[in-house]
Amino acid sequence: MMGSYGGYIERLAKKVEARLQYIEAIYNFDLGDEFELAICALLEDVLPAKYGVCRGFVVAEDGRTAGDDVIIYDKMASPTLRSSLSRQFPVKEQIPVDAVYAYIECKHSISSDAVLEKAIGQAEAVKKLVLTRRALDNPDYELDGPVYNGRPRDWPRTYPPLKNQPFCAVFARKYSPDVVVPRTHGEHTPDLLILGNNHIATQTVNLGADGIKSSLFFDTKFWAGLNVEQAPENAYGLGLVTLLEALSWIELLPIDWTGTLNATFFENLRKVRTSHQF
Repeated sequence: MMGSYGGYIERLAKKVEARLQYIEAIYNFDLGDEFELAICALLEDVLPAKYGVCRGFVVAEDGRTAGDDVIIYDKMASPTLRSSLSRQFPVKEQIPVDAVYAYIECKHSISSDAVLEKAIGQAEAVKKLVLTRRALDNPDYELDGPVYNGRPRDWPRTYPPLKNQPFCAVFARKYSPDVVVPRTHGEHTPDLLILGNNHIATQTVNLGADGIKSSLFFDTKFWAGLNVEQAPENAYGLGLVTLLEALSWIELLPIDWTGTLNATFFENLRKVRTSHQF
């Protein structure tokens, strides 16, 4: 098959499934947070070294937080308190919004509409908070839509208006196909749903005369929402390669510590002055 890097996605899907089955044989995913821990370990193995993986919350400069599951962040820019001697994914970290590449809401089983809606809502809350950070504009953004033969066409843009657009997803180990993805969508809709190893949901696309027009990130200006598609035994392969593609495109601004430094110095000064009064 041309352009498949020797069946890379299929091979990755098999490795991912084998790894999940191995972890599942050791831990019961039905118990607490084991599926999150498995995804952390899996991503740490798959992602290039520049990306950090942890469980926890994204935090804005004003102290607001969102999320509680898996964060992919800039390991070179954001220090964590986790020991480097061993994987301690059970420790919940707080990652500054400026350092966040992606967020993944993990569910062991999505067997009802309510569970899926809650998972999507939690991913949306993270994307909303992360989008409060300083924006880095994408100079190549196709404002009027993708141009084909000299005129804009009605299909999603491949890339978003921001180069530091966060990528948000929902990963499930098990999925009931009769569960319906909500029709409502908007600015904070997740970009990807991996629903077990047989189903995946991405931005709905139109079929043009020359094939499918893809959107790596969810396009808020396009009319269609997320659409569940069958991906027999390679949903995790497809999903992780989609994630890798998005991560390789995203560019983050350096963390701006100025406000935090100023506030801390001011607080120190206030404490010193207060202590001298007594």
